[in-house]
Amino acid sequence: MNTRKFIEYSKRISPYRPNPSIEAFASSLGVPVEDVLKLNSNENLFLDRIALNRILVEAACETDPRLYPQDEEEKLRQLLAEINKVSSSQIMVSAGGDQVIELLFSLLQRGESVTAVSPTFSMYPRAALQREADYREASLEPDFSQNVKKTLGIASGSSMLVVCNPNNPTGNQFPREDIVELVKGFSGLVLIDEAYQEYSEYSVADLVSEYGNLIVLRTFSKAYGLAGLRLGYCIANDELASTLRERYMMPYPVPNVVLNAGIKVLEKRDLIQETVEKTRIEREWLISELNSLDGVQAFPSETNFVLFNTEKPYTEVYEALMSQGVIISKQGNILGNMNCLRVTVAPRTLLWRFIEALREATK
Repeated sequence: MNTRKFIEYSKRISPYRPNPSIEAFASSLGVPVEDVLKLNSNENLFLDRIALNRILVEAACETDPRLYPQDEEEKLRQLLAEINKVSSSQIMVSAGGDQVIELLFSLLQRGESVTAVSPTFSMYPRAALQREADYREASLEPDFSQNVKKTLGIASGSSMLVVCNPNNPTGNQFPREDIVELVKGFSGLVLIDEAYQEYSEYSVADLVSEYGNLIVLRTFSKAYGLAGLRLGYCIANDELASTLRERYMMPYPVPNVVLNAGIKVLEKRDLIQETVEKTRIEREWLISELNSLDGVQAFPSETNFVLFNTEKPYTEVYEALMSQGVIISKQGNILGNMNCLRVTVAPRTLLWRFIEALREATK
């Protein structure tokens, strides 16, 4: 490797810099940490932190950190297979969904192309740039729908087609028949990112046995409330999943304590489902409240976040919210909606504070 060329090329890649920690942000405002409202990363704030901490303590107590993972991964895959109605051999566990993305993009040769339905999760264009792949965007229509024929035309000759479904940042889920048509009509690998599936109407995980080019990506960072533990997985047919798992994934990708935590959370999935239902209720309330504000337009969502557009420049709205201790996500121009922002759905008491802060910020 020519390190100088490597470093020079890397300057094309924008560093990923998350927002300052809650503690640092609170300190900059001169307010207590409790006064900061973090609604920018689509985390599950309906789950009780104390209950999750108990699960982590139990998982840690049952883990021998001196040993590499034993059969924890197989246990987790069996539980995931039961939930998704597939076989455990069709599942690969990973250190967050990002590791699956990194692995799949690492298989691209320099100059190969990848097409993503756009706008999309920011890690996809970044991963393509890291691999020096040709990155194509199949743009959604102004109403956030997709033209399947147009998408397949743009993707023709690509090695991979990526679709977030439900989509991030628009929040909508595409009709199932559109996804099936894409999988059937594309000759390369189709990655369907279902990070927000639990909040939506359907999954295409049931199609992996039928279509050998389909991979479905999932995460524990959203509905399952384990964003800080970095746990994810993907579902594919037996041959593809076993090839990725046994021949391309590095050994022991997920620590045994994280695997144990994942097992325990899945065993309490009734609790998870309760929070999903609460999120759906609050999501519809939030959309209604946003649309009642002057100069604000909220879009429908099948996720745990809501995208909205403001008449006032989004940077001004964002800064005004930050000055009030409220952190949301800047999006900007989304398909002609010039001033978009994205907010995480949270319990009503938190959303009331956000709405009042936004009312002030949009004056």
